Amino acid sequence: MTQLLRSAILAGLVLAILGTNLGQAADEKAKPKTYVVLVGIGGFADPAIQARPTAENDAKALYDLFLSDKYLGVDKADMRLILGSDGKAATKENIVQAFKWAAEKADKNDMVIFGLFGRGAPVGDRTCFFLPASTVKDRSKDALQAADLEQEIVKIKSEKILALVDIDYKGFTTNKLSLAEPNLLDMVKVFVGEEDAEEHQLPPGRIIFLASNTVAKHIDTADHGLFAKTVLEALRGKADTEGYEPDGVVTVDELQQYLDTQVIAQARVLGKTREEKEQTPLVWGTRSNRFVLTKNPEIAAKTEARLASLAKVDLPNDVLAEGSKLIGRMPKLKAQQELRKNFVKLADGALKPDEFTEARKKIQAEMKLDKEEAEAFARKTLSGLERVQRRYVKDLLLGEMVQWAVKGMYKGLDEKVPADVQAQLNDARTMRRGQLADLLADARERLGKREDLEKNKDVDLAMKRMMFNLDPYTTYYDEEAIAQMQSQMTGQFTGIGVQIRRDMVRDGLMVITPIKGSPAYKAGLKAGDLITEMIRPVDNKGKPLDPPEVISTKGMKTDEAVKKILGQPRTDVIIKVEREGHDKPIEFKLSRARVDVETVLGVKRKDDDSWDFTIDKQNKIAYIRLTQFSPRSFEDMQDAVKALDKDGIKGMILDLRYNPGGLLTSAIQISDLFIDDGLIVTIKPRSTVGDEIPYIGKHSGSYLKFPMVCMVNGMSASGSEIVAGCLQDHQRAMILGERSYGKGSVQDIEDFGATNAKIKLTTATFWRPNGKNLNKSSTSGKDEDEWGVRPDEGYNVPMTRAERDALFEYLHDQEIIPNRELKPKEPKSEVKDKQLDSALEYLRSQIKPTGGAAAKKNG
Repeated sequence: MTQLLRSAILAGLVLAILGTNLGQAADEKAKPKTYVVLVGIGGFADPAIQARPTAENDAKALYDLFLSDKYLGVDKADMRLILGSDGKAATKENIVQAFKWAAEKADKNDMVIFGLFGRGAPVGDRTCFFLPASTVKDRSKDALQAADLEQEIVKIKSEKILALVDIDYKGFTTNKLSLAEPNLLDMVKVFVGEEDAEEHQLPPGRIIFLASNTVAKHIDTADHGLFAKTVLEALRGKADTEGYEPDGVVTVDELQQYLDTQVIAQARVLGKTREEKEQTPLVWGTRSNRFVLTKNPEIAAKTEARLASLAKVDLPNDVLAEGSKLIGRMPKLKAQQELRKNFVKLADGALKPDEFTEARKKIQAEMKLDKEEAEAFARKTLSGLERVQRRYVKDLLLGEMVQWAVKGMYKGLDEKVPADVQAQLNDARTMRRGQLADLLADARERLGKREDLEKNKDVDLAMKRMMFNLDPYTTYYDEEAIAQMQSQMTGQFTGIGVQIRRDMVRDGLMVITPIKGSPAYKAGLKAGDLITEMIRPVDNKGKPLDPPEVISTKGMKTDEAVKKILGQPRTDVIIKVEREGHDKPIEFKLSRARVDVETVLGVKRKDDDSWDFTIDKQNKIAYIRLTQFSPRSFEDMQDAVKALDKDGIKGMILDLRYNPGGLLTSAIQISDLFIDDGLIVTIKPRSTVGDEIPYIGKHSGSYLKFPMVCMVNGMSASGSEIVAGCLQDHQRAMILGERSYGKGSVQDIEDFGATNAKIKLTTATFWRPNGKNLNKSSTSGKDEDEWGVRPDEGYNVPMTRAERDALFEYLHDQEIIPNRELKPKEPKSEVKDKQLDSALEYLRSQIKPTGGAAAKKNG
């Protein structure tokens, strides 16, 4: 091969690896491009909106950075910069047109960068972005609405989208206008459409960075907002930290890692109030985003020189291409990093070609996966797929499931499916079981040995990715996730029994509350304690650690702490806490045990931390809030109702708001507690699996002599809807509040012993006693369709988003076991709960005239 041809190949590799727009190539149309839209509005005609000059500085600085050949080199024609200082340009029409332009121009492989910097405000349930001519009073007309942008972004084809959003919702006065709390995630919706946190995955290649995860005032420095200042630092090269050395480019995931640490660290120093000190960026996007954003100039120059040297080495083209890729982009895998080091030595002249070839062969041999391991992967994966196929609510084709698993696994690893494997996948739908096993083994063998697929992680990944193609509630929990998710799945877990969160200001883990009856509660941990250190004599499996592991909580994320705290029953963990009023840290030695999460709650806690269930003592009206359906929920509910009935209860409010569901058996038992004999719910698996299963209530043990109100809202789902629908159809309770969520499907949790995982599988749908559908996803989802549980006529009591959010926080605060050693601080103002007020009003009207109401019997 001539040196000229090698140089031509190298030039293409350099451009592809470093992600630049330098040197317009002849095949311009085929080369991916970058489109940029940046908007910064800092000045406003309305004096009710505070100026924010840093917003325009932020947008302009990012524009200059993306335009510069040093960093990205975007063509000026492919950029749009709109600043508030240019009043003619900064109009709603121009901004919407700029977003529309980028959405229409960008192809699948093109990169699109959006930036919004300024101030905003709520508009009903959504939000707006203030323009120079906007007013607080008429913001619904003269401000840029989130929906205006959303309708343009929904059309975009690009799979490399970065959105940088710094909209401060605290910089305006209302002149006594009543405003809802802004919905922070409204701008996320702009860039991901209707996808939300419940879906398996976002649209591919989209990541949204919000300046803060709260609506608190954002920190601005003299020249820039803290968020943009940190983004600029990162993109200029400071985020180029992945791997054993900088590689010359900054990727999206490197940007995320940098912001996660640096915004928090700088906010702690620059913030003047507690809210400012706790500013934390919010990232919304797919788990791995490896696409390149900018160059790290100094290192990029060094990389280009190495690539030029490599091109002069007499080696096969495929080897040179491999080396160019590894030198240009730091690989994640250790073996590939070792291979990269050898390519660097080769390019630097520190390794001769024959020496390099031998070293490469050795590394490649170590990366090769044994055929037996690939076949073991195939057996385990096929076993898991068949388990899902047997019990899933819809018919599934095994070959198609294998397609989903293999393609998903490769996509999750950011690897391209080999052409011959892809050819086999195209025929997988018609393959027999043995052929599918061979296909899985072949696909796995091609990926080789790698640490991110060790210890059954390959099976975990294939199963998780396959399930992305099923309903949102069918999920695979690997061994690591089980411990963290156990309390949500079953209402039980093994640990010390505390709720914790990061305290950004004190840089530690704060105890929100101990859980009643848990080891932490019995040992005397208190709400407000700051966990500063953990000492683990044994690991999570119970294996002794010599010496014991000593862990500082400084900088530790909550999920990392949870992993360390959870463990085997009857094993110890030592924690040290700082407590208000104590000069020295307090040490607790705790023995892990099974912890049952409280799910049956009352009005307020008594002095002994148990619940008071009577909300109106004069009229003897009880209130029970059920937070989920766990193994102990029925037993605890039965005990509470039995005691209340003994005290002469005359009415009851059952609060199922915000209850996402849980165990089917628990929902059925609790329904039966309040109705006479009759149908509770009908379970319908797919027709090829089995017959319908009706669950019938029994008269014995039912409480029927007092009137009831059952409260639901849009967050009441699954088991909550079974109970509410049953009580409504039996005319046993007045349903009050808002329409429920509409989740009419049944999930079973099965052990998957092959990988010590669990599969949460949608196996059936459930139907109300009156035969009506509960499942929203089986309809068009329109309001007039039949789904969910509606409040009874005259008892629909809607709330705004702000009212619902405030109520949720208030109810959560009620669960905290107070630290009675401290003097009570200024109490939070009580939240107006108009749904509860309506429920009390109804029950009082039922009790006074009649002295009680007998339950009606259905059927």
